Amino acid sequence: MMKKIALSVLVAATVAMADCSYSKSGDVSVNWTAFKTPMKKGVGGTFRSIVYKGTEKGASLTQLLKGAKVMIQTNNVDSGNTGRDAKLVQFFFNQMDGQMLEAQILDMDEEAKVILVEVIMNGKGLNVPMAYSYEKGVFTAGGVIDLGDFKALDALTSINRACYDLHAGKTWQDVNIGFSVKVEESCTK
Repeated sequence: MMKKIALSVLVAATVAMADCSYSKSGDVSVNWTAFKTPMKKGVGGTFRSIVYKGTEKGASLTQLLKGAKVMIQTNNVDSGNTGRDAKLVQFFFNQMDGQMLEAQILDMDEEAKVILVEVIMNGKGLNVPMAYSYEKGVFTAGGVIDLGDFKALDALTSINRACYDLHAGKTWQDVNIGFSVKVEESCTK
């Protein structure tokens, strides 16, 4: 019994003394799901081009990701349907101030698995909490925004009018947002 305890303590001490580093290994993918119809049917998509600014390596996930920023031109939305994409640009994104979305990780709580992300849209910046997971080398986070908080209800009304029949008269103002990035973890003893 004492040998098992001693071995457990030795293994724990060895793991604790390991020097680990985390590095971004690939592009950041940003995703969204908007909702239409009274049944709240989800329509999702991403963006074709995302500019990432941040460190490429850190001693922890927090050091790697805190302060990281993405900039997205709204005219490169990709919902998997070119006709829908054109309507989203014309009747939603072009109805807002600026043609850029920005997001930056302000804080990260590795214990609670929550990050705080400042999202800037329609000239307004808001802090959005996002739950995250880190599994099999992929960091994934997701949260919800309310378009009303970004003063984007005129843009919402515009897309609802343009797609009134397809949306059965209802386009919701909450949107699920998220992102993922591959992260390589390297530990040495």
